[in-house]
Amino acid sequence: MITNYLSTGGFDITIPRLPNVEFFSQKIVLPGVDSAPIERSGPLSTVFDTADRLRYTDFDLSFIIDENMNNYLEIFNWMRGITAPESTSQYKALAESEDGVTSDITVLILNSHKNPNISVTFLNAFPVGLTPISLEMNNTDVTYAEGTVTFRYDRFNIQQL
Repeated sequence: MITNYLSTGGFDITIPRLPNVEFFSQKIVLPGVDSAPIERSGPLSTVFDTADRLRYTDFDLSFIIDENMNNYLEIFNWMRGITAPESTSQYKALAESEDGVTSDITVLILNSHKNPNISVTFLNAFPVGLTPISLEMNNTDVTYAEGTVTFRYDRFNIQQL
């Protein structure tokens, strides 16, 4: 069986509550997973048992910010609704909205023929970080502002299609 290498340039992402972020997505970093073995002290040394749970690292998504900042504002407003910095009614409005407080995120990893090959689904995701925007007057080339959003989630599932 001949197997091709995984290309880093082939993915599609679906985030129902962030359509503008989906379109401008540039880079994702699939999270790492680890498990903490259970440590037990013995009379002569410490022994370890297998871990009882997985720990998932954060999920990062980088995107080009559109000139009206619609995609940046989608995330910013979601975070404001979650944290309710001005009033508890902000969280209530978010919780009662059609989208709710969390959202599932699906990443389709494409094969060498640009067909969906692997599906990664992050369950109950929500943003916990949004990078600052750097704007510079002294650039001689046209460059576009990028942002990165960091998500926390309950867990993720990987499925071959």
